[in-house]
Amino acid sequence: MSHASTRPEMVVVLDPLAIEPDRAEVLRYLGYPAGAGAARRIAARLDRALEECRGKLRPGAMYAVYKVERLTPRRLTIQGGATFTGPIGEFLGGSTGVAVFLTSAGQEIVELAEAATCARDTLSGLVYDAIGSQVADSAVERVAADLRNRIGADEALTLPYSPGYCGIPLTGQRTIFRLLQACRIGVELLPALIMKPVKSVSGLIGVGPRAQVQAAGNPCDRCARTDCRMRRESN
Repeated sequence: MSHASTRPEMVVVLDPLAIEPDRAEVLRYLGYPAGAGAARRIAARLDRALEECRGKLRPGAMYAVYKVERLTPRRLTIQGGATFTGPIGEFLGGSTGVAVFLTSAGQEIVELAEAATCARDTLSGLVYDAIGSQVADSAVERVAADLRNRIGADEALTLPYSPGYCGIPLTGQRTIFRLLQACRIGVELLPALIMKPVKSVSGLIGVGPRAQVQAAGNPCDRCARTDCRMRRESN
């Protein structure tokens, strides 16, 4: 069966999403440790940017759930034959299904960041960039929350994993975009494997029996890179 004819068990579109930027989280994306205060000039510019963004952002998300046909330490095959490679078995261990997801903060925040940069307002550009990243990642959390509400009481989710991180080849982006109608939330994949809007996130979340998913554990707990910005706590 070709990828184009693959039929997922479920497709969910969350568009638009009601997400407003989280000030503390945006500061973290700007490089400030949790609980640390920003310099007055940066704090003032951040507050102004947050006010400018209020009610103007149009984040969206979607995901499709597929059955897992085969899962090995280095390869995932889902129903219909689509495959992902890399240390995928370690990340999605115990999964009997997988949610292929895509989120976006929308084009509006990207345009604000680009306009600031073109005007040589570097600080504003960095602030808008951080806001976009935080909103796109918050949309991933919404995907996980929505999915969690739809699975059985005896099932659990893995952490989300994205192509380009943790050893998963970036070329996995092509497979994700073949499996999702990304145009439904206004996202496209450029030839260079960059998404447009650039503040978008794609990836996989495993679904499986709670005992098996918990037994597989969180790979971040076993990773020696304790300073990795992608390090996450288990759900």
